[in-house]
Amino acid sequence: MTSGDLGDLVVLTIREPAAALRVLRGLDLPMSARWMALLLAVTLSTLLAMLSLALFPIEVESPVSAVLSSPAVLAGVQFAAMAVSALMMAQVGRWFGGQGDFADALLIVAWVELLLVGLQAVQVLMMLLFPATAAMLSVLAFGLFLYLAVAMTKALHGFSSTGKVVLGFVGSLFVLGFVLSLLAAALGIVPEVTP
Repeated sequence: MTSGDLGDLVVLTIREPAAALRVLRGLDLPMSARWMALLLAVTLSTLLAMLSLALFPIEVESPVSAVLSSPAVLAGVQFAAMAVSALMMAQVGRWFGGQGDFADALLIVAWVELLLVGLQAVQVLMMLLFPATAAMLSVLAFGLFLYLAVAMTKALHGFSSTGKVVLGFVGSLFVLGFVLSLLAAALGIVPEVTP
């Protein structure tokens, strides 16, 4: 795959996610290459986060900022979160009658994360040149993530209803967020609120 093909795939992913998924599947990547793509995305994202933190230090000390300041911990958390996301994308979709599998879900998560890393790089640059526009890029990145997550999940499982995929996606996020907040509280990561 050349850089031109990669650029075409980026555009295709945004315009027609289902067609982009067919191209990604057509690459017939082994499972090890899918894991390596996810590892590459997490590594690049962590490097950009560390660069951003060096350029714009976080003043407030909190458990979250402590996690963000350690590259190994941040990378580990991101990698685990992406792997769990792929697992949930595959499993929850199958519970609702979808046909997708974990290998393709992992490929989707890695590819979407790589696209978001590209936006993250642009955001770091924009923070240096035009700080006011960096926040708009954050909103754009979040919107792109939601759009691609829903569209690619729909394509992965062969679903016809976008609304049902959105409901399933949002419901899964709430359940996962609740479980993770309980886990974080049990591990002492979330600070206690005192009256």
